Amino acid sequence: MMKRPCPVEHIITSNYCQLSVCMECKIVNLNIPGRISFQFELQQFFEIADAFNKASQILKIKLNPKPKKAKIVELNCSIRDR
Repeated sequence: MMKRPCPVEHIITSNYCQLSVCMECKIVNLNIPGRISFQFELQQFFEIADAFNKASQILKIKLNPKPKKAKIVELNCSIRDR
């Protein structure tokens, strides 16, 4: 008896990768076209995604220049001085 193909649900497609999932098997597929493909169990995927998210936040902070402090200009006049 042949196994039927997984009902794959596409989650996201970006310029660099595609993510899809088989909800029956609970497997997430990460495909980086022309490079490599990975299959993860859901819990593995969630932990890896959390790690990438944290790393992304850290890198954004480290790589973005610090915003310049705004100059405060004091005006020493009142409405009566006009």
